[in-house]
Amino acid sequence: MHYLKKTLFLLCFCIGICHAQQSNPSHNYSLSGFINKKIPVELNITVSKNIILGNIRYLNSKAKTPIKIIGELNAENQYVLHEFEKDGNISGNIYAALKDGKLQGDWSSTKTDTSYTILLNSKANKNVKPEVILPISPNSLAGKYSYQYGENGYQGSIIIKKLSGNTYSYDIGSVTHAPGRNIADASGKAVLKNNQFLIEINKSCRFIVKFYNDFLTITEGRPDQLNDCQFGHNATLEGTYLKIK
Repeated sequence: MHYLKKTLFLLCFCIGICHAQQSNPSHNYSLSGFINKKIPVELNITVSKNIILGNIRYLNSKAKTPIKIIGELNAENQYVLHEFEKDGNISGNIYAALKDGKLQGDWSSTKTDTSYTILLNSKANKNVKPEVILPISPNSLAGKYSYQYGENGYQGSIIIKKLSGNTYSYDIGSVTHAPGRNIADASGKAVLKNNQFLIEINKSCRFIVKFYNDFLTITEGRPDQLNDCQFGHNATLEGTYLKIK
């Protein structure tokens, strides 16, 4: 009887995993081409629902070091990709559409505010491994997460500590772009459920924190709520934060 129960449990567990994978399929893309028609790059990404994770390599650089890509597929079916350095600084952004095997749009630098066209073509690449988007372990969620759009752009950081069980503490602060920086901040405790928890500023202002593999996203609980959050003008907790510690 014990063996039968164990077998049934494993069978149900496997069926559940298969169902989850089928209901949430991921797609992998390997693309290469040029920025500004003369800067060769290679982009490898995994798209799961609306989350995008991968890397980009500048092929004319000496080391050709992969730079982490985190982004989203937005409501307009646009690929919004951010190049994250290890300290959370975002060095470049890509806004493009993928159609008929071509990713075409604009690349911009956060350092110089320059913008160029980007055109990449899909290619076969058997050596590319799919990215793991969901957290590997709940015990890996605590730490410091950060983002920064260059020296003068929006920036923010959040420190998360595990207290006990599924209860975590958070301390978050962010600012708008220079020179007149305005502040949004919050601290408190929250209960983790399904890899996410809620930051509640007040009854009319809430933010949803969702954890992924070494990064998190923070989104508004409802549209147009910032007027009720009592932050500085245009300041928000929203953003994509890379785990840096």
